[in-house]
Amino acid sequence: MLSFTGALGLTGITEISPDIFAVVTGDFNATSFELGEGSYAVYTVDFTAATPTPTLVKEVPESEFFIGLAAFNNDTIFIADAGNGSLYTMSISTGEYSVALSDPKMKAPADAFINEGIHGLKYYDGYLYFSNAFGGTLNKVKVDPDTGKIDASITEISSSLEGPEDLIVAQDGSVYVATINGGEVLKVAADGTSSAFAAVTSGTACAFGRTEEDKDTMYMATSSGEVFSYQES
Repeated sequence: MLSFTGALGLTGITEISPDIFAVVTGDFNATSFELGEGSYAVYTVDFTAATPTPTLVKEVPESEFFIGLAAFNNDTIFIADAGNGSLYTMSISTGEYSVALSDPKMKAPADAFINEGIHGLKYYDGYLYFSNAFGGTLNKVKVDPDTGKIDASITEISSSLEGPEDLIVAQDGSVYVATINGGEVLKVAADGTSSAFAAVTSGTACAFGRTEEDKDTMYMATSSGEVFSYQES
């Protein structure tokens, strides 16, 4: 088991190359819901090594609430800052980072329980998909496949989700969204229509299996620390 010194927890993870991961650490307190502004940093962990250890990429002192991560390629990642309502890009090799986009669709609504907007993040086929946890929306924004530059125009796919958090994008363009308040993982079609895919209480993360045997199995994690698997019949 790995530990990250000086952080209360891990809030995001993405695979940047086979068995090498980028991880976000920070001081978000799941009991008091203090965001831990300014405490967030990005590390890499190489699980191909005999003894995997965390390697610091960069601390980001102006961060408010880093939570979602998505890999653009094996060097560039996107980071969701739920507190600032913005999207960062970062180079793993150099640690250089910048705010790529800030938009009202990424911010938390004024009546949100905590200042948490943009949350789940996935890059797929020229688009970056993101959820807004307290805004209840699923969105996408176009990304230049060569440069990684993000377009300023955001498309709202759905606006009626109950606490959308993590998400995955299927080959047919549908998006599966774990909802922490909705009690299910939703399948959202490209036209925004949604249907229940699997029942799970307080869902926070979801992913399909990586092997030939489990590629049609979804694994779902919850805020209570449970992991479920589900295969659509």
